[in-house]
Amino acid sequence: MIPRQTGLIHGGGENQRMRLASLILPVAGLLGLAASSASAFQPLPSATFPARSQPPADIARLREMLLDRGQPRLQNQAALALVQIDSAEAEALIRQGLEQAEDQEMFLALSSAIRFHRDIRFADELLRALASSKVAIRQGASQALSVLSEPRIIDKLAGILGDPANDSAVAQMAAYTLGASGRKLAVAPLLKALTSDSDRTRQSANEALSDLTGQRLGPDADRWTAWWQTCKDLDNERWLEMRLAFQLARRARVENELEAARGQVVRLQQQLYARLGTAERLQYLPGLGEQEDAALRLLAVTWSQEALAGADPSAQKVLAGILLRLSADPALEVQRAATVALGRVADSAALERLLVLTRSNRATVRAASGRALSQQATLDRPEIRQRQPEVLASLQRLLEDPVLEVVVEAAEDLGALGAPESGPVLTALLRHPSESVRKAAAASLERVALPSSLDAILKGLDDTSGTVRFSLVGALALLAGRAESAMKPLNETDRLRLMARLEIVLLKDMDPNVRARAAGALGECAPPGMLGVLWQSSQATEDVRVQEKAWLALIDVLARAQQSSLVQEWDRKLAMAKQPARRLQLLTEVMSRWTRKPDPKLNITPVQDLVVQVALEQNKWALALPLIREQLARPQRTEAEAQSCLRHLLQAGEQALADGNAIEAARIAAEGRTAVDKASPLAPVFDALALRSKTK
Repeated sequence: MIPRQTGLIHGGGENQRMRLASLILPVAGLLGLAASSASAFQPLPSATFPARSQPPADIARLREMLLDRGQPRLQNQAALALVQIDSAEAEALIRQGLEQAEDQEMFLALSSAIRFHRDIRFADELLRALASSKVAIRQGASQALSVLSEPRIIDKLAGILGDPANDSAVAQMAAYTLGASGRKLAVAPLLKALTSDSDRTRQSANEALSDLTGQRLGPDADRWTAWWQTCKDLDNERWLEMRLAFQLARRARVENELEAARGQVVRLQQQLYARLGTAERLQYLPGLGEQEDAALRLLAVTWSQEALAGADPSAQKVLAGILLRLSADPALEVQRAATVALGRVADSAALERLLVLTRSNRATVRAASGRALSQQATLDRPEIRQRQPEVLASLQRLLEDPVLEVVVEAAEDLGALGAPESGPVLTALLRHPSESVRKAAAASLERVALPSSLDAILKGLDDTSGTVRFSLVGALALLAGRAESAMKPLNETDRLRLMARLEIVLLKDMDPNVRARAAGALGECAPPGMLGVLWQSSQATEDVRVQEKAWLALIDVLARAQQSSLVQEWDRKLAMAKQPARRLQLLTEVMSRWTRKPDPKLNITPVQDLVVQVALEQNKWALALPLIREQLARPQRTEAEAQSCLRHLLQAGEQALADGNAIEAARIAAEGRTAVDKASPLAPVFDALALRSKTK
């Protein structure tokens, strides 16, 4: 197949464009033909031209642009404009340009414009150009004629193909044009050419028939004739359907092949990059960022971002330059990745670029710039901290974006920024009609909620979305926690309102996840007066998630209260409720927390005694034994306390022996015999334990 010449299409790999364009244009032509009636195949009158607009004619200026070989894009624009001008002067200029075979660039620009507009006025000039000595001109003329292929033109191409006096290269180009035309009328002259005396003509005809029909029958004229007998009676609509199906299948195949080739190039680049040293990579990345393939430029973004972390200032400057340049890339995925990567560049130029990108005409880029700005604001650079108000203003402006994706991202970024000033804006978004926006705003309020946001948060707990309510419960926990630390504290009235609403959510919200979150929030801030509510929610009638969270919250409240009497009271309640496992869990957890943060005013002994008692009741002697030994070693204890410790020690030894741990039982017996008075009634009991430990 003849590759398509450069003309109206810019950007991307030229070879790839040539291959794809040669497939796409015929398909597009077929789509138009299939929609038309059979009369579309009749030749147009010589005075009938395609409809064209009538811009103010500046032929002289267009002529100069067309002659400017140093500006291919201007040449293409001038050619397009001239073809659209319906004037004798413009037509004469086009014909003159097509006849000047020495000016290849001008001919290609004009033939591309004629092909784009399907203008049949210049068919004769294009037919004569097939005999040009320059390959590029023959190809340009052929491509233009292939889309202008009305019966008159096909007849002339058939004449060129069948004329033995023509050069074989001219016949080859005529065959190619007939094959690329997609017309049923082109089959007959190509079949006739299969019997030509010229090997080159027969080969060209075979290739053109394959391109026209999708069949691969070889140079055998009889096989092609037999096939044609089965298809020649098809109407034009059915013929075009077959042709279209073939072209679409071929385009899909070529696209798959191109995609596989791109993937192979990417893999080779990755292998090469892995073998380079640090200094070589720094020299390699700028060139990679200039590649035509977007996938390779995307690699440049990824590797530049990875290299930023350990780079010295000079290297960071080079990498930042790559990212800044690619943040204006025409490929969306490259521009987005480069924009996000700029969030890690501690540079005022990167910040300035991100502020500009918040006004991009691409919604995905605006969202990415918001995320990058929130990352930039966390960098420890004085010049960036000074411009934080600008960052905040840009993110707040993105909250008014018409695209929901951008609004959601901006709301999340404001939360990540942690700026208290964003609180009022985020609370206003809790009334947004989009659930995704309300979710993002509520999630951000978990990090930036202030007492002034309390009313809006409480109202937001009526939201129909469980996810929104879940996050807002977290925001209430944040407010209550700040009140506990005296950081922007809530007043007493607001604090009571907050606790009351958390209680309502815990008891009445329809979503068990929200109720569980409310229980956790109460565990962080609730006073002892809320223990009853938490106990109610920890019962078996509740969802298992709520039960677990409420029970842990109850432990949190008891541990934070630091009241031994309160712990003893709840131990009795658990004993009456016959919940031994929770009873032991409560006592051990409270004891552990109080031990980690010792308070001279806090008497932990009653809790330790309870742990020993409950553990021995449940045959957990290994848990009780260290505490018993600690009690025995305590210098200030009464006789009653000492006797109680010895009895607990003896009970632990008996349980150890019953569990088959004779060694530990013997050790306990020895400790007891040492600690007990020989006149004590416990002395012979310890002796007996020691004897049984030896014999077992």
